Amino acid sequence: MSKGLIVYFSQGGTTARVTEYIATGLRTAEYRVDLCNMKDECPPNLDGYDLLGIGSPAYYYRPPFNVMDYVNSLPDLNGLPAFVFVLHGTYRGDAGNTIRHTLASKGGREVGYFHCRGADYALIYLKAGHLFSPDHPTAEELAQAEAFGREVAAHVAGKPYIRPRDDHPPSMVYRLERFLTSRWVVRQIYSRLFRVDAKTCTACGLCVEVCPVGNIAADKDGRPIWGRNCLGCLTCEMRCPQEAITTPANWPVSRLFTAYNVCQASRDSSLDHVRVIHRHGRTQRV
Repeated sequence: MSKGLIVYFSQGGTTARVTEYIATGLRTAEYRVDLCNMKDECPPNLDGYDLLGIGSPAYYYRPPFNVMDYVNSLPDLNGLPAFVFVLHGTYRGDAGNTIRHTLASKGGREVGYFHCRGADYALIYLKAGHLFSPDHPTAEELAQAEAFGREVAAHVAGKPYIRPRDDHPPSMVYRLERFLTSRWVVRQIYSRLFRVDAKTCTACGLCVEVCPVGNIAADKDGRPIWGRNCLGCLTCEMRCPQEAITTPANWPVSRLFTAYNVCQASRDSSLDHVRVIHRHGRTQRV
């Protein structure tokens, strides 16, 4: 029996759902499939695997830093079959392109590329009152994910594979946003400017718990201290029940970009969206 490994990053469970359906498709093709969510564990080495899959959300029109850290750390794949899948609430930008190109540079042999929508719980949009791609992935998209898993197995077995074109790169405004949320900027500037209101914070520890890369520790009073390994996901601020955390997402320039993004996405007939209120760490539809 062939053996596959799918390494993915999922914070809220959406990418994990799609991963499970892809794995089901592979299993119907008699694959043994191991799954690894980078949020919870370190990926194993590739010894003994006949197939590698990489799953990622799109963050600021690119893959999250930790996903690319993993892909860049891979050894020479020496022709190992590999596939990529990306979830995106609005626009995926270069998220898929970046992972695909890096795998190819590592010697991976692409045998599949899949993307679909996922509910976009990005704090910048929630605070602006919008949830994009709610109720995604849909039942149809999950069925497509399962079919994709079967198709990947068929390509590994010898069915001809026609590589899909690269995704269209993001426009200039989105590229500027991506630059302003680059790793160097996030690490050297933004991560130093996260703040907690000592009077409001109850030292509940939720921000420490939900940080997907363990970048937050508690001080002697139980309040958060941020390190320099931030993904820019803003989950700490988004989930804070006391609204005690503020981040650079609250800066006026950040709100200008958010307003532009919301305007563009809300006018896009291919995108679903609903109005929401985000307060005290919870999002409610209105």
